[in-house]
Amino acid sequence: MWIGASTALSLVVFAGTAGLIVYLDEEEEGQAGGFVEEDSLAEAFEQVGLALAAAAPLGLLLAVFGAHWHARRAVKRVDTVVRAAARMSAEHLGERLPVSSTGDELDALSEALNGLFTRLERGTALQRQFAADASHELRSPLAVLSSTLEVALRRPRTREEWEVAANRALREVRHMSRLVESLLILARAGIIIRREPASVASLAHAVAERWLPAARAAGVAIQVCRVGLDELTVERGLMEGALGNIVANAIAHTPRGSTVCLESRVTTAAIDIVVSDEGPGVPAHERERIFQPFVRGASPVADRVDARAGLGLGLAIVRRVIEGHGGEIHVERAARGGAAFVVRLPRTGSRGWPDGAAITEAVESRRSADTGPARRTG
Repeated sequence: MWIGASTALSLVVFAGTAGLIVYLDEEEEGQAGGFVEEDSLAEAFEQVGLALAAAAPLGLLLAVFGAHWHARRAVKRVDTVVRAAARMSAEHLGERLPVSSTGDELDALSEALNGLFTRLERGTALQRQFAADASHELRSPLAVLSSTLEVALRRPRTREEWEVAANRALREVRHMSRLVESLLILARAGIIIRREPASVASLAHAVAERWLPAARAAGVAIQVCRVGLDELTVERGLMEGALGNIVANAIAHTPRGSTVCLESRVTTAAIDIVVSDEGPGVPAHERERIFQPFVRGASPVADRVDARAGLGLGLAIVRRVIEGHGGEIHVERAARGGAAFVVRLPRTGSRGWPDGAAITEAVESRRSADTGPARRTG
């Protein structure tokens, strides 16, 4: 309707303009001394009117037909997209919107939405896998707890036997508690509410101090190597916990008598905190997979660390925390042959490198009278 109305208006304007031109032309001839017949002027207007009357219906018909054809063609593609979108559901996220070869705005919209649907499908698949893995992890201790209590109740037990059964049940309950707590941390790890300035040196030494007893129990030394006073803006508790998970993982996979090293590297826009070990390293095909929930590395020495949770959630929490701070983490081969976990965080300030003696004195004061393997500064 709007196309027809605009076409009719255009024809009227054209006819009026043509008539005005004829009228002005006749007036100009009259002013130049020529003789203008009234009948000829009227005849000219009549001819313009006849031409308009003959052309208007055909022009309107062509305009309306063309608009209708074009609208139907566009609406047909939109209907196809709507039908494809209607077929999508949580069970059929593989459906995609059709994309033609015209490359117009509708194709651009379909391609953008298809990219969104691909990300949603991937996220939903990961969520389902996570739920299945979490259910499996919770089912195992529940099954052990249930069987322990059922066996204990089959016949009268002595006090010692009840203590054994209770201790076994308590271990499984604590395991479930750690798992639930880790799941909650994983869910909240990407939500960074409070941040504060912290130097890389202070973070590294706090983490090393925290995990020094576990390292000594495993026969592993922790070294705080060359770290700077460059500042980061982080949620300190979460960041120390994330770096601690990396250190715990390194301790668990490092042979007795080896060393875990913490160091930092500075670039123009970022700071890398590197935790390296002398273990077997991480194969290239596993370097992305180990950050998924409930994935555990296979190592003959991994179970000797008492502080290691063993739930397969540590590195998943680490990635969530690091990405919540706008950073990233990856694994590469260390110079000493083991694994090097590289945490890259946005840089906020730089104050150079700390004095080695001052740091050693601060560490020694915190260690107090402990005489185990020392940590060295670069």
